[in-house]
Amino acid sequence: MNLSRLTFGLSLLLLIGPGAAARGQGEPGEGNVPPIAPGYPKLGENQGNEIIQHFTSGGKDQTAWKVQWGTRSGNGLFIKGAWYKRALNEDWLQVLGDARLAESFVPYNKGNPRYWDVKLNFPLAVASAADAGPFGRVVKDASNPNSKNSPTVVQEIRDRGPSWKDNLGVRRGQELTLWGTLAAGNYRYIIQYSFCDDGTICFRLGATGHLLTPARDGHMHLGIWRVHVALGGKGNNSVYSMEHEEPAGGNLKARTIHQVFNKGKEGWMDWDAKKFTMLRIKNEDIKNGQNLPTSYDLMPLRHGNSRHYGQGEEAFLHDFWVTINRPNQFRPEELPKLINVEEPASVVNADVVLWHCAAAHHNPRTEDGLMNGRLSGAIPVMWSGFDLRPFDLHDRTPLYHPYKN
Repeated sequence: MNLSRLTFGLSLLLLIGPGAAARGQGEPGEGNVPPIAPGYPKLGENQGNEIIQHFTSGGKDQTAWKVQWGTRSGNGLFIKGAWYKRALNEDWLQVLGDARLAESFVPYNKGNPRYWDVKLNFPLAVASAADAGPFGRVVKDASNPNSKNSPTVVQEIRDRGPSWKDNLGVRRGQELTLWGTLAAGNYRYIIQYSFCDDGTICFRLGATGHLLTPARDGHMHLGIWRVHVALGGKGNNSVYSMEHEEPAGGNLKARTIHQVFNKGKEGWMDWDAKKFTMLRIKNEDIKNGQNLPTSYDLMPLRHGNSRHYGQGEEAFLHDFWVTINRPNQFRPEELPKLINVEEPASVVNADVVLWHCAAAHHNPRTEDGLMNGRLSGAIPVMWSGFDLRPFDLHDRTPLYHPYKN
């Protein structure tokens, strides 16, 4: 890799301090963490890399998430499994198996460099009280000997703004957020997972840090995610594509087309802005109170479509891939070799993995730390990502007017 990129990164690591003064007395993360506001939940305890977080509405706990997490060089922070309760008197419903950032690909406009930051095996940066803020804590990965004494993950409860508002009232949403920062040379990649009180999961990759050189060379940051959706446990999940169609020629009727993904077989698909392309993962065996099968929708949040025409390992770059779960297969560039073209595996009633490429385009500006051709600051974080949103999981709007139950 570029030596200046590595040198810059090592220098930045030495500058990271504990920042305890921003938190108050004690070590980062010690002591009780207060709720955001009256009626908001306290931060769930992290016990052996498992967090159980209850969400409060109307003065009582209503829904909950159980999240298991881990860390490793390269992928940074990843999720080992996640379970949701739409009511506290119900059993846990598994939603995720292993979910992680599989690669961060950074191709520069001039053709070179073209970085594969996960493959370069960068470590996680140490997290401090300044990272955690007033409503979070830093937590240690008990399963990773490299991070037992140096916490690298932040756990927060966040207010996510109005969840709904009507003529009877309003409710502000809440979320448990876990994030860690990959120290990728001159860049810092914030890998973030948010588990919302209504069952939604938000995946985000934030690029920040310093420019590689004072030159204004545009480039992309491609977050390529691997998400094992284990809705209801492994198996019995089917993947569908959803596309909006609005015919031209004066016909005012539109429709949403739901169809089995790629005729029910492993493969890829690209996003179409005019069609609002999404994926749906459905388990016919899980029903809500209206006897409708439960699904999760992968909803892209896109700056634009990333199209690169490199050969070899770049040939896999598509917006969506769907494969069966191969537990030890995490490298996205291997996808074309894994699928048997003559006899691709079924993604209907199967144990499936979704791969999604979410890209951000970075055109460097003065605000990103440039003045008279010299570095003079840091790059404000630029986000990319997607949401997994429940569909027919609840019997009604979650956490809607609990005082009227």
